Amino acid sequence: MNRRNFLVSGTLTAGALSLTPTSVFANNNTISVSSLGKGFSKISDQIKHLSISFLPDNVIKAHQVLLQKLDEKGYSYDNSEVVKLSDHCYAIPLSKNPLIGFNSKELALLIKHNGNYKHHILNEPTAMAFNSLIENFSKSSEAHELNLDTLNFISPNEVIKESSGKESTFSYKNESGNIITLKGSSKRQVAVIS
Repeated sequence: MNRRNFLVSGTLTAGALSLTPTSVFANNNTISVSSLGKGFSKISDQIKHLSISFLPDNVIKAHQVLLQKLDEKGYSYDNSEVVKLSDHCYAIPLSKNPLIGFNSKELALLIKHNGNYKHHILNEPTAMAFNSLIENFSKSSEAHELNLDTLNFISPNEVIKESSGKESTFSYKNESGNIITLKGSSKRQVAVIS
């Protein structure tokens, strides 16, 4: 190849690379739970990061099933640990790097149901509604000088309903029996407590 062809092909390649979104070249680094938002940062001193090897067998089995689904769907995650929200719920922060567009930050939950753990994936708007619930509950508790256990309040104990579409919904009961419904769409994220 002569020098002129080399320079032309190098210039064309550099030009093509500059038009390609940087997310295409992003590495598969995992995200932390606190990077999901201020709410998760507020409870960072209450949550426990646990190695998979220290989990009960039924959680390990559910985790393996979940990892297969996550790999099929192209998620990035830390496969060596989970975040323990309660004895009934473990969380795994997720990231998805599409070829075109922005990275998404989602959340996988392993929730105990009749002695077994089942997985639920909260898409980005629903995960943001969950983050807002944590943040607002923490702020309200602090503002009224109440000593409420945020982690106990927000942790799912039983899943009631889950749906996806234009507006995703995730309803669950916490340990106190409150029903919390997380609703998320591209335009709004809301948490309703009943």
